[in-house]
Amino acid sequence: MEPEPESQGCAERPCLCGNDRFARRAGTENTARSAAALRFRAWHRRFRLNHVSSRLLEVKSVSFSYGSRSILSEISFHADEGEFVALLGINGSGKSTLLDVISGFRTPASGEVKLRGRAQPQWRRRELAQQVSHLPQSIHADLPFTAEQLVGMGRYPHTDRWFESGEDHRHIRAAMERTSCWTHRHRAFRSLSGGERQRVLVAACLAQDAVVMLLDEPSTFLDIEQQLHCFNILRDEAQAGKLCIAATHDLNLALTYCTRLIVLADGAVAYDLSTADAHQDKSWLRLFSKRLDMATTPTGAPWVWYQ
Repeated sequence: MEPEPESQGCAERPCLCGNDRFARRAGTENTARSAAALRFRAWHRRFRLNHVSSRLLEVKSVSFSYGSRSILSEISFHADEGEFVALLGINGSGKSTLLDVISGFRTPASGEVKLRGRAQPQWRRRELAQQVSHLPQSIHADLPFTAEQLVGMGRYPHTDRWFESGEDHRHIRAAMERTSCWTHRHRAFRSLSGGERQRVLVAACLAQDAVVMLLDEPSTFLDIEQQLHCFNILRDEAQAGKLCIAATHDLNLALTYCTRLIVLADGAVAYDLSTADAHQDKSWLRLFSKRLDMATTPTGAPWVWYQ
């Protein structure tokens, strides 16, 4: 083997002598410091999101009006991970508007909504969408998308790319399979029945994978089996550590699946009680009808019925 030619200096090949050595060391240290700074910023953001407040959601003295008509008046409550809250009330009591305000879709006239200790205006839109999903009461049925494309919109807050990643596709498929609409994935949204569309919209909220799920009458248009399946999914989400708030008119679904009832009357919180307490104190039923009463089924489950 021929001997390696002697070095002719730093010009012919890189060496670790003199200034070159210190330049390389400085570059390595700068790169390490930059990487460490990025890791610290990422950690600090996670810490800020998770530990700023022990309360996941705080609604403080929120009021809202449409012109001169007051819809919400000084509403206050807080909720945390693991709760499945039923938002109850007769038509016009303010349920949909309250969900709109909590989601950030509408701005309260007074009061504030805090998420993890941060006031709503302090959140960037993308950050807020990563934390809160919202199924409104009505959505245009004539949308020019397939069912799968619409569910995929729930993944937009999590990606900077135009196209979904493999992880996005996994979330989309899992959500559509859970809501029994995966077989409709290639169908146009406008061609689906009301119940099929509703399952697709619930799937979009699931695919968004937000810690707070706001759903306005999620069981609308669903048959009995799918209503039970929908509320069972939401209960599972709450038990997995999310906060689910669902506006509903079905008192029996609320009593069976939810952990807490917030009852609105004339734009204010009339009752805020656990489901267990709701079984003992029936006075909240009078806000809906004087003909309502509550009993239990042979299995011990609560049941509201008309006298």
